[in-house]
Amino acid sequence: MNTMKLIVINKLSEKMIEELRSAVPGSVVEAYPSPKEALPYLADADAIALWGFQDAEPILKAAPHVRWVHSLSDGVERLLTPEMLSRPIILTNSHGIHDRTVAEHAMALLLALSRQIPQAVRQQDEEVWKRPRGISLYKKTVAIVGFGSIGRAIAQRAKGFETEILAVKKHVSEELFADKVYTTEQIDEVLPLADFVIAALPTTAETNQFFNAERFSLMKDGAFFINIARASIVDEDALIDALSQDKLAGAALDVFSKEPLPEDHPFWNMKKVIMTPHVASFTPDSWDRVLALLKDNFISFGKGLPMISEVDKKKGY
Repeated sequence: MNTMKLIVINKLSEKMIEELRSAVPGSVVEAYPSPKEALPYLADADAIALWGFQDAEPILKAAPHVRWVHSLSDGVERLLTPEMLSRPIILTNSHGIHDRTVAEHAMALLLALSRQIPQAVRQQDEEVWKRPRGISLYKKTVAIVGFGSIGRAIAQRAKGFETEILAVKKHVSEELFADKVYTTEQIDEVLPLADFVIAALPTTAETNQFFNAERFSLMKDGAFFINIARASIVDEDALIDALSQDKLAGAALDVFSKEPLPEDHPFWNMKKVIMTPHVASFTPDSWDRVLALLKDNFISFGKGLPMISEVDKKKGY
């Protein structure tokens, strides 16, 4: 029997590496902090675990024998390369693992925007005693665009503030935490109704630049926009214009078209914008769950059994 080799492109503790080795007896498990450092060791890899926002094309080209790729994140947008799509590689992701942490982060951003917390922090730094003019979430309308597991988790938490939840998803179905459900095709009807618009869409060909100048123009004057999903679904220039022209009262963003954000990017100096550096899913306990899923799938892969959260490569999720 050939030795099973798993390469993880992320820092792992020696304890975790040994735990993965023990889970599949006789296997080889190696971890490298970056794709560049991993490249020389991929030629005989059977499996690779990496983040969905990392460029998989050079990695897959360096790994001619890989049969399984696992995304440590929910998204897989940069893993769906020509190499991935043309080869019989099983692709799995960490779907469902990050729901709670991302939803909590979305609520933190929602509250920070509504209660003007950044302004209060700036005033504290300047030793200025002035009351920011925040608003209550009570009876406000929150549109959650993309109502998968993360969208539902956000709705569950937002509902506790007695908000009206508008769910936007591919197909209409009954949703426990939504007051009204719309299809994606009805988005132009939804946007004028919402005080807060939360983007929770996956990256697909259909969602690329989904929030463009036209969509921002349809939003209610003084609305707030939050993106905890993927940068590709937002036209950043159009968002900057909507904020600069006071169409929107504010935006909170966890993802950006270029990361780290360039030093000369307008977002840095926009007081209406709250930025977090792509951390919505990163907490110690969520990382433990990510690794537990990786371990379970590694065991199944070693035994030739079906794995958890297999991605439909044609659909992209």
